[in-house]
Amino acid sequence: MRRRAFLASALTAASTTAAGCSAVGSRTEHTDPTVETDDNPRDDAKYLEFREDGTALATVGVDPRFAPLPEYFFTSISHPDDTELRSLTQRFVALGGDGTPPRVSLQGPFMGDHEPHPSVSLFREGSAAVLEVHRFGEIADETVFIELPVARWPESAGRLVVESTVELVEPGLTARTRLLDGRLEFEFSAETEAGERTADTPDARDKSIRASRTAVARLRSSHRVG
Repeated sequence: MRRRAFLASALTAASTTAAGCSAVGSRTEHTDPTVETDDNPRDDAKYLEFREDGTALATVGVDPRFAPLPEYFFTSISHPDDTELRSLTQRFVALGGDGTPPRVSLQGPFMGDHEPHPSVSLFREGSAAVLEVHRFGEIADETVFIELPVARWPESAGRLVVESTVELVEPGLTARTRLLDGRLEFEFSAETEAGERTADTPDARDKSIRASRTAVARLRSSHRVG
């Protein structure tokens, strides 16, 4: 499986139009994934592992990188070689604070040599920061990594909830579509006063590299055939 990260100059996208989809064939929903933590107890990452009859469908990982407040949200999505990512919706909600959403930007999307390119929106909706990938384009068949630097974390918020919905397709004459839906919760100390922060520091970038390497090892292991 080819692997490529969502990496490019930072941008913040605004308005969004929901992408429609249609497929000839079956459509199933999976809403009860297994939640796993990272093998390294010093890492904050958690993973939603979706399976069907013992077969791995996808692994969605989120690492909020507390230091002590979230500095980055790292998302990784791994899936089998014979499937393609069609869309992704993620909602990042800060609980226990003033009710405002985290302020985030987007490192990406990656723009390669071929079309169609990914189509991405980032916006606020109530108390949530929302990321929508309407189309994965040329990287639909790859393991995907997305970075969201956190510019501001709501004051006193000590919990983070990440709701992820992934649309996964098995192409063919009778395409199979799977809607994967799961939720991860994180708790941390919010003693440090929230406010503006510049996330793209050398130390934060080092953490990004280490987190990506850990995620790759984790995802390879999750899809290894025994």
